Amino acid sequence: MSYERFIGTRYLMAKRRRSVLSIITLISVVGVALGVTALIVVLSVMGGFKKDLKQKIIGQRAHIVLRSVDDEFILDADEIEAIARKDSAVTGASPFVEAEVMVSSPTNLSGVIFRGVDIHKVGAVSNLVKDIEKGKIEYLEDPQALLDEVEKQRDEDLGELLRKVRKERDERDETAGEVLAPEFKPVLPDVPDLEGEPAPPEKLAVGDEYGDEGFMPGLLDDDTEDSEMPSIDDGGPAGDLPGIIVGRELARSLQVSLGDEVNVVTPNGEMGPMGPIPRSRPFRVVGVFYSGMYEYDANYAYTSLKSAQSFLSIEGITGIELKTIDVEHAPAIAERLQAQVSKNIDVLDWQELNRSLFYALKLEKIAMFVVLTFIILVASFSIVAMLIMIVIEKGREIAILKALGATNQGIMGTFIFQGMVIGTVGAFLGLISGLGICWFLAEFGFPLNSEVYYISTLPVDVDTSEITVVVLATLVISFLATIYPSIQAARLNPVQGLRDD
Repeated sequence: MSYERFIGTRYLMAKRRRSVLSIITLISVVGVALGVTALIVVLSVMGGFKKDLKQKIIGQRAHIVLRSVDDEFILDADEIEAIARKDSAVTGASPFVEAEVMVSSPTNLSGVIFRGVDIHKVGAVSNLVKDIEKGKIEYLEDPQALLDEVEKQRDEDLGELLRKVRKERDERDETAGEVLAPEFKPVLPDVPDLEGEPAPPEKLAVGDEYGDEGFMPGLLDDDTEDSEMPSIDDGGPAGDLPGIIVGRELARSLQVSLGDEVNVVTPNGEMGPMGPIPRSRPFRVVGVFYSGMYEYDANYAYTSLKSAQSFLSIEGITGIELKTIDVEHAPAIAERLQAQVSKNIDVLDWQELNRSLFYALKLEKIAMFVVLTFIILVASFSIVAMLIMIVIEKGREIAILKALGATNQGIMGTFIFQGMVIGTVGAFLGLISGLGICWFLAEFGFPLNSEVYYISTLPVDVDTSEITVVVLATLVISFLATIYPSIQAARLNPVQGLRDD
């Protein structure tokens, strides 16, 4: 061990009568550790929010979108899709139609983004099919299948109700038979035996107030005509209405569920004497999706591509969505495709489509890094104060060292070593505690109200490069804090130091 390190280590361990230096050293280490811990935790949490947001955006929107430059409809969609699929990095393609419309229900209305998708291809470019929590995407082309399913479920529920009533009747019958004499035993209404033929009706033993068929005849009679049963679709044949899939928040706002009808209104209608006449058409809700992102769940509605084209009276498509093998390479793939398609087609990757959002997140992370770095800067002043106090206290020892031949560089190295030890120990402790907190949050989670934040736990994503920057910044600040005290110690005149002592 060099004498600079040996003396620096001894100076860090103050004597008992000078314990104030040990306290200041401890405060400096703790201050640096707290700063590093706060930086690591905050940056990791913000990184987790960014990653979660990125996954939700990419889950609903494709990696690359091809649109017309002049916002016109694309008529040669098959040709453009074939060009895109030739690229080995493209794993899926799906055309879509998009427009802004109003969706109304008997209780409310809302403006939404109306998207027509190819139900056979959309699953290859987005998570829409996986995010549907009620209904099926196949119902978009066959809403009658949904009505049949609902009718079947209603029959099952009615059958379950009949079984429950029959069981209660048997229990009441048994109880009444134990209490009353056989000649006074009441005869309860006949309930059809769902597993066989209906039991024959019985006469009332006492009185005839309720007719010959028993108590409340006809209430549970299986002879009820189907036309008398309540129908889900009272407005006409079910096949006349196209299907629509809405987000959970939109369904909650409109107060609709599966099988309900909503009215979709577009301002792009036929021209009338006073200008464009809005066009409207009823749709049947055949699905409800939940993406985990409020903007999509409250503002998006999906229908089949043919239904959207028919309703909007267009022949082409709005654009084509593509999925790539690696989302991080999407910008490079988009640039390569741009050179292959015509100049009238604009190829946009997911970063360009959401540039303002991710740019705001990046600025926020930089701002938090700068703000929390001040914690380490405050701790560095403790290092400066401690080293200056050591220089003042150890003036005689420094003078003797210089008289013995110690160079100015050696004296500076002694105090720089002390400051770097404090910074290194503080950075190491902060690194361990910060990573420990991040591990705890990732393993056990910090619960959040999903109704408010749309996530159930606090997301955490530890970025190795960011952690490295934090540790290096801490060491640099600790080094800079030692420069002034070490220069003052090197400038000390040995004669003056011995004379003052």
